[in-house]
Amino acid sequence: MDKLLLENLIHLSINNNSDAFRRIVEDYQSMVYSLAFKILNNEQDAKDIVQETFIKVWLHLKKYNPDKKFTNWLYTITTNLCLDKLRSLKHLSSNENIENDMINLISSDNAEQKMIDKEFGNIVFSLTNMLTPKQKIVFTLHCLEGLEIKEIIEITSMTSAKIKSNLFLARKKIQEKLSQYGK
Repeated sequence: MDKLLLENLIHLSINNNSDAFRRIVEDYQSMVYSLAFKILNNEQDAKDIVQETFIKVWLHLKKYNPDKKFTNWLYTITTNLCLDKLRSLKHLSSNENIENDMINLISSDNAEQKMIDKEFGNIVFSLTNMLTPKQKIVFTLHCLEGLEIKEIIEITSMTSAKIKSNLFLARKKIQEKLSQYGK
């Protein structure tokens, strides 16, 4: 979305223009959903986070600093809500399911390369469930969303060293699990 248009929509939204806010939601909801789903690996939880994110955006739009990227502000709200959700769950998905997926992928000799790549991507995505919440957030933002460390600092308020440490540990855990299965 054009920066000038976004600024206008934000201004109108702050003045209770629901059509302007609806336009913001329509333009950014898929980005928010994608991030939430990558972090939570659950469709319904991701949908809930999208709703919670835009409720928070509506309530706190006056606090948005236009000197910062709007998407980074959305990432911040979304990742904080996802982190809260991960902490409240207090359990990660079963490692057994991940191991079964890996065994199925490795034993599938006749599958086309595209299918293997897709399945391998799904396995790496599933392996993020074995990470700590902070590792998962950093890994998702950097490796799956393609954000730079500088942007992750702004979004998470972690130091560069903390981000790099969590990223290193996340990659190490995923690589160790993959190497157990010869990948």
